[in-house]
Amino acid sequence: MSKTRSKNILGIFAVLIMLHHLGQKVSAAWVPSAFRRHGLEPFVPIGYLLVAFFFFVSGYGLIKSARSKDDYFKGFLKRRMNRLLMVFVLTNIIWGAVRIVYSNMYLPTNPYSWYVYTIVVMYFGFFFTYRRERKISFLLMTAWLLGYIIVCYILIKGNWWYNSIPTFLLGIYVADHEEKAVDKKTLKLILCAAILLLGFIVSENIGSIYQALNIKDYGIVNFACVVLQMLASSAFSFIVYLLLAGKPALKNQNEGADSESSVKSIEEDMEKDKEKSQSDKKKNKEEVQSDNKGVKGLAQKVLAFYGGMTLEFYLLHGIYVQVFGHHFIDDKTKPVCYIENVLVYTLVTFVLATATAFAIKKAGDFIIYFYGRSPMFQKIFTDFKRYVIILAAIFMVITIGYSIHRHRLSDDSSDKVEKYKTEYIKNVNVRGTDVSVYTAGEGEYTAVLLGSDEDPCSTMYLRPLADCLEKKNIKVVIIDYPGKGFSKDMDGERTTEFFADYIHDTLDALGENENLILIPNQISAIYAYRYIEKYPDTVAGLVAVDGAVPELATRFLDGNFSSVYEYKWYLKRITRLNAISQKLLKATGYISFQTPLYDYMFYGSGLKEYYKAMEEMYIRNTLNEPHQNEYINIYDNCNAVSGYTLPQDLPAEFLLDNTLKENKYYGITWVNQYNRMITNDEIQEITVIAGDPNVIYYNPSIIAKQVEDFITEQLAN
Repeated sequence: MSKTRSKNILGIFAVLIMLHHLGQKVSAAWVPSAFRRHGLEPFVPIGYLLVAFFFFVSGYGLIKSARSKDDYFKGFLKRRMNRLLMVFVLTNIIWGAVRIVYSNMYLPTNPYSWYVYTIVVMYFGFFFTYRRERKISFLLMTAWLLGYIIVCYILIKGNWWYNSIPTFLLGIYVADHEEKAVDKKTLKLILCAAILLLGFIVSENIGSIYQALNIKDYGIVNFACVVLQMLASSAFSFIVYLLLAGKPALKNQNEGADSESSVKSIEEDMEKDKEKSQSDKKKNKEEVQSDNKGVKGLAQKVLAFYGGMTLEFYLLHGIYVQVFGHHFIDDKTKPVCYIENVLVYTLVTFVLATATAFAIKKAGDFIIYFYGRSPMFQKIFTDFKRYVIILAAIFMVITIGYSIHRHRLSDDSSDKVEKYKTEYIKNVNVRGTDVSVYTAGEGEYTAVLLGSDEDPCSTMYLRPLADCLEKKNIKVVIIDYPGKGFSKDMDGERTTEFFADYIHDTLDALGENENLILIPNQISAIYAYRYIEKYPDTVAGLVAVDGAVPELATRFLDGNFSSVYEYKWYLKRITRLNAISQKLLKATGYISFQTPLYDYMFYGSGLKEYYKAMEEMYIRNTLNEPHQNEYINIYDNCNAVSGYTLPQDLPAEFLLDNTLKENKYYGITWVNQYNRMITNDEIQEITVIAGDPNVIYYNPSIIAKQVEDFITEQLAN
């Protein structure tokens, strides 16, 4: 397989992958209908097929190089990693800068960088299994690859992390059996085309198939889907190979020896001119002159241009996919520069990605230039392994030290937690369980504050709002849900029925069973709707702050998952993985970097003395088992109140922050959803307030003022 041809094809595939990512952003079924645009649908499902050929060429090129070069494995990892990591770091710096500017800094910095992590794992596997080649080297490489797939599955990585990786093995096998591979080409092309069509079509429609067969265990279905995608991607890569391959190359030829497209080592870039003979130069010159004639020559130049910077183009085009998309990265971040027209969106992304990738390519070449001429630069890369070991050791020492420090701080914070509990928390017995509440103030009406699912301790986090309401002569009750805050855990599936009964029984134990104003935040609104249905006589009014809507169930499911079974299967696995990650962060102490910025969230609340206690409650309760159970049931709970409308005689107000309204979080038009629940415009309304979803914490006075006006205008009359 010609190196030039394979690079040209990879250049084309890099551009097609860009169209794939654009299609996912604008034309895929999971894109909210308000932002979905037609035109790129054909590119949405083909991404893994395109990437598969990158892996195929890498495996093919590695084994060819190992067969044709003496001492190939001497300095192998350094050669493989230098240019790859250099480009990866440069592009990640750009990604990081953009994400920091637009307040969306999460790891990984580049959401499209999974390919780099995967190819690095394959390089290590190839090095360990082929460094001292044995008869079982291929089997060992197969075991390595299977281990990678299993780890990805356990870590809940998307199928794209591993559904195309078997082609790396296929590339190795084909390179070792090239004469047999190209034998009976026509027959093999027909057979592979059949496998490709079967695997692709069935895997794309497997959701409908398993529903028709009434298979409810989605784990089995997902396994079948991945296997079919692996077969399809392998067949696709072999088809491309057969179309590109001529007669098998002689063993002493270098053509195709370094066919790895996405990563070229620094040393190999420097040694090109030294290794080529004058006859090779003459031959290449004649080929270039021949190719440069007419349209064919121009096409060859364009293909060579993109083929020479596939890695840079791949790692950078995603920035523009996101910057010009309907939201930046996810549905919770406002758009940067939204381009609605698909053609313009595509062209702008293509042009800017090309320019930026070219600039990074030149920057890489510049570094290579200095590498070849600077003794200091050479020393840096020569000692790279030593530096990595030193940095790893430093990181371990810092982690151990910080873990000890963090646990000492946690012990100190425990005193603050106990102090707060003693001074402010009251326990009532509900079904044999101690439920913690905070009560304050006196008044005709009782405001019942219900925290969001991400609130680790409502009796602390909602205190600023409670204090503001108390000053307005409104009685306040804050309830900690079971297993969160100071409340003990309670048996029971976290359904809407469970929470409605829990709230009712807690209030009943306090003697609060009339003139209640429910003030739920976010997901707690779902529980409030059920409470109103079950215990209408106790409720005088509803003031929902960024209250969740039943439509969230549909938004979580439609387009993202083929069925409820798939969604629940995924949700349980990702929740458990997040819980494991949370425990690891707790053990190392790094969880403190994840805790909220309390000076920002509670500025002026008078609770500064208890910021450390709040942090400790976050560490204790976030993604603990009760939190996991609540999160896993979000779909069912939203679906349980599907079609809910407010009672016509119930005064109600939806307080919606303008950030949520303008950015359509989760693709939902929140005002429309609230209007669907309103049944009486005279006593039910929507009020937009300045802020974001944390407004209930950092600006409680605006919420308290709305509640006061609500009582005066709706309840006192």
